[in-house]
Amino acid sequence: MPLSLDAAISGMTTQQRNIDLIANNLANVNTTGYKRIKIHFQDNLDAASIAAALSGNGSSDGASTAAGVGVAGTARDFTQGTFQPTGRAMDFAINGDGFFKLKLDDGTTAYTRNGVFVLDGAGNVTTETGEVLDPPLKLPTKFRGLTIDDDGTVNVIRDYTDAELGKLGPFDPRDGKRVSVGKIELVRFSNPVGLESIGNSNFRETPESQAPIAGTAGQNGMGTVISGWVEASNVDIATEMTGLVMAKRGFQLNLVAYQTIEEMLKQVNQVG
Repeated sequence: MPLSLDAAISGMTTQQRNIDLIANNLANVNTTGYKRIKIHFQDNLDAASIAAALSGNGSSDGASTAAGVGVAGTARDFTQGTFQPTGRAMDFAINGDGFFKLKLDDGTTAYTRNGVFVLDGAGNVTTETGEVLDPPLKLPTKFRGLTIDDDGTVNVIRDYTDAELGKLGPFDPRDGKRVSVGKIELVRFSNPVGLESIGNSNFRETPESQAPIAGTAGQNGMGTVISGWVEASNVDIATEMTGLVMAKRGFQLNLVAYQTIEEMLKQVNQVG
């Protein structure tokens, strides 16, 4: 097949991949903690040109070796999304660098920017899908007025149940007092773009991301945690729609080029 047809086909294939990724970004515009995916392109070389170049007989003219376009790779954009107030004390947002660390059901570890948390039957802080915050954070049976200090310390006003007061005594001074119940620790990565997405806005460590760097919120470049807010998706609808229009036009231009080249080849064959 002529290189011109290869180039046109690769252009259509690559733009279709681009359209698919943009559609996925738009579908997750309301997904808490979602990070948009960006596509990177590269020009392709045909096999004959590569072999000639390796043997030292290749042309120095870069255009003569081109054989279309390909996907160099995709990457997550970890820029911070906007904050949205929720009014729920158990909704947390990270202002700055960092991830929440989660323990999955299979014992492995995941990381997320999605700060929508709930309590299980034992009072442990978990995600909506049941992943436990790591290190564990357990809240009292009855509490109110949850606040988070700059260093991630979680404080609540503890209200004891009647059964608990029966054991502690009716005049226990801790009833109705603000107490610290634990600390939310964050981790960050030298190269978060290298993280592997595993769904539910969760990510897994990879050799490319390098090992997680654990730390205290608000210290050594780590972000702070605020309560009553969540980080929205960082997908910008205007940007994605502009990219979608450009990708669609790119696909159409390559289709026209393919049809034109095909028609020219038919005419050449008829003449021959």
